[in-house]
Amino acid sequence: MPALTFDARAVRWAAAKVVGWVWPAVFWSRLSGLRLRQVPIPELPSPRWVRLRPLLGGICGTDVAAILQRAHPASILQTISSLPAALGHENVSIVDAVGPAVSRWRPGDRVVVESALSCAVREIEPVCPMCAAGRFTLCRHFRTGPLPVGSMIGWNNFTGGSWSRFFIAHESQLYRVPDAIDDEVAVLTDPFAGALHAVLRRTPADHETALILGAGFVGMSVAAAIRGMGSGCQLAAVVRHGRQAEMMQRFGANAVVRVLRSDSQAIRYGHVAKLVGATVVPSKFGHQAFFGGFDVVYDCVGSGQSLTDAMKYAKSRGTVVEVGTSQIGLVDTAPLWLDELTLIGANGRAFEQYEGRTMHTYEIVFEWLRRRRIDLTGLLTHRFRVDQYKEAFRTLADRGGTGVIKAAFIPGKAS
Repeated sequence: MPALTFDARAVRWAAAKVVGWVWPAVFWSRLSGLRLRQVPIPELPSPRWVRLRPLLGGICGTDVAAILQRAHPASILQTISSLPAALGHENVSIVDAVGPAVSRWRPGDRVVVESALSCAVREIEPVCPMCAAGRFTLCRHFRTGPLPVGSMIGWNNFTGGSWSRFFIAHESQLYRVPDAIDDEVAVLTDPFAGALHAVLRRTPADHETALILGAGFVGMSVAAAIRGMGSGCQLAAVVRHGRQAEMMQRFGANAVVRVLRSDSQAIRYGHVAKLVGATVVPSKFGHQAFFGGFDVVYDCVGSGQSLTDAMKYAKSRGTVVEVGTSQIGLVDTAPLWLDELTLIGANGRAFEQYEGRTMHTYEIVFEWLRRRRIDLTGLLTHRFRVDQYKEAFRTLADRGGTGVIKAAFIPGKAS
């Protein structure tokens, strides 16, 4: 079957990184680690596994960052991944075949698949303390058990991924999509759930101020989740262009400020300071101090610069929630101790405590969609066949110019 795969070889990675400064298309060229290849259909590793046919395979920002080589090659994420990987974890899929011990699922069922390859998936008993607590993305056994190394579908060399004709998953990873939710919204379940999990980690109170850095799909989802939780906080967002400003306001932002990539730190900080009555004081070498700020800041970018900015934008004893998948970067940590900040990480999904119930984050998303507490229609703006991957990544690399919010592959239409 055709599948988009990724491998990171040292020489090839370094060469593409250098060339990429002048020719960004190198990251989806033959010089990169990205390939459309013919691979075998994965076999079920136990009777409790199923084979799935993805209808749509969402393109995650983390995948894009890896393909465009924005992450440092020494990232510890490599220790819980196995390459070459068949990419794609966001999905809405049809059950194609089931193992002999599977009783709950039948071929033809429409599902979304939770990607974490945790204790239940590896059929490890007893489960680790994190899995027992419902925090399966923090599982201790991503490198152990009967399966190869891998923390998630789409970043290992044995399950396949949702950018392929087929991939496989354990029966415990499947969640049935309600009939009222169409495919174009269902494929957004996983990325929205990640944003919702971050908001559940720290929900702003009505009297507080909150700021969102990063106005892509995740930033929009954080705004929608804050309002979905019923928070009446004063919510602001930093955006790059007019379309993002419109969307952030659609999802509940009271104020937006537009900054450009070319803006200096002093200009960026000055714009944000006006939103909350803070003061910017020049330091040295173009560095700025930021006094005053927001009660809660959500960093939906995940770079060293964005985390630095987020910590500076938080007021003393404020909270920063790291939503973006940050890795190795240069960060000014002075605000962390100087202002006695609380820094909270948010990793994927979990079994959440929500309104007196224990629910998987996906289940909360489905409930909100059914109750019209959130509206995600129109956010999947671009669809591509898998063999159009070069066009897809060219589009995603120029979000401001192309207007893409969220994109997905249609694996079944690959040539």
